[in-house]
Amino acid sequence: MLCAPRPASPAVYSGAAMRLTLIRLELLASALLLGVALAWSALRGLDLVGAIRPALGPTAIGAGAGLALAATLPLVTAPWATRVLVLRGLRRSWDALQSTLGPGLGVREVLVLALGSAVSEEAFFRGVVQREFGLAAASICFGLLHPLGLAYMVWAGVVGAGLGALFTATGSLCAPATAHAMYNLLALAYLRRRSIGADGRR
Repeated sequence: MLCAPRPASPAVYSGAAMRLTLIRLELLASALLLGVALAWSALRGLDLVGAIRPALGPTAIGAGAGLALAATLPLVTAPWATRVLVLRGLRRSWDALQSTLGPGLGVREVLVLALGSAVSEEAFFRGVVQREFGLAAASICFGLLHPLGLAYMVWAGVVGAGLGALFTATGSLCAPATAHAMYNLLALAYLRRRSIGADGRR
C-alpha cells in the first residue's frame, strides 16, 4: 500500500515563498534596468543594440573571464574562509544566499536568473552608466546594487571594474555580458548543488 505524502512543514512553505519572492524581485529589477538602459540610450544617442550585437571574439574572451572568476568560488565557500579576514564577509554573504535562495532552486530558475541579470545589468552599467560617467562611477554603482554586506559590495565593485575593463578593451558588451552570465550560471549551479548536498546530510 502506498503511503500518503507527509505534509510539508510551515518552514518549507515559508522558505519556498521567500525564494519565489526574491526571484520575482530579481526579474522585476532586471526588466526595470533593461528598460531604463534602452530608454536612456535612445535619448542620449548611445548605440546600445550595436554594442551588444553577438561577436565571436568578445564572447570567447568573456566566457574565459567568467570561468576564471567562477573558479574562485571554492575559496569563498571553503570551511577555513571564515578564518580569513578578506574572505569572512564574503562567506557570510554566500551562506545567506545559500540558505535563502539555494534550497529548491531549479534549473529553469538558474538559467533565467543568470541570463536575465547579466544582460540587464551589463546593458545598464557598462552600456549606459560607464559611457556617460566613466568606469569608476559605473563600478561603484554596480557594487552598491549588491547590498549583501560591505565585503560583498566591495567585491562586486571590483568585479564591476573588471567587467568594465572588458568592455573598454573589446568595445563590445558581449564580453562583459558573457562573463557575467557565465559566472552567474556557474555560481547559481554551485549554490544549488551545495544546497542539495546540505539537505542530504541532514
